[in-house]
Amino acid sequence: MKKLCFMLVIAAGALSATAQAEWISYQRNADTDELVEAQTVSSEGSRVKIWTLTNYRQPMSTIEGQAYASEKMLTTVDCASRKAGAEQVLRYSEANAAGEVVSAMETPLRLLSVKAGSTDDALLNRVCR
Repeated sequence: MKKLCFMLVIAAGALSATAQAEWISYQRNADTDELVEAQTVSSEGSRVKIWTLTNYRQPMSTIEGQAYASEKMLTTVDCASRKAGAEQVLRYSEANAAGEVVSAMETPLRLLSVKAGSTDDALLNRVCR
């Protein structure tokens, strides 16, 4: 019951935030369109907390077999150390974080070094200007 209540609270907040968000594309390829929210969640020193959004060209599937078309992540970027990590992930049945929340999870923040040429590298280049 607690898990269901948590997911409902997360979903309600995520849906209202998504409806008002302005998204900026920072990388596109044959499989995905990667976007970052124009407004940061917070900024402290060289660390910036932002929402990222991935739209998939083909539906993806969770371990449980549920299809999702987009994924929204609360991401922290450390511009000085060139590290990034996500602490919250929401998966949606439709593109642009629309439709039903298929899954929601939170993890402790773990910043990892960003590899040159990766999607996170494109994100850092966009956010750490």
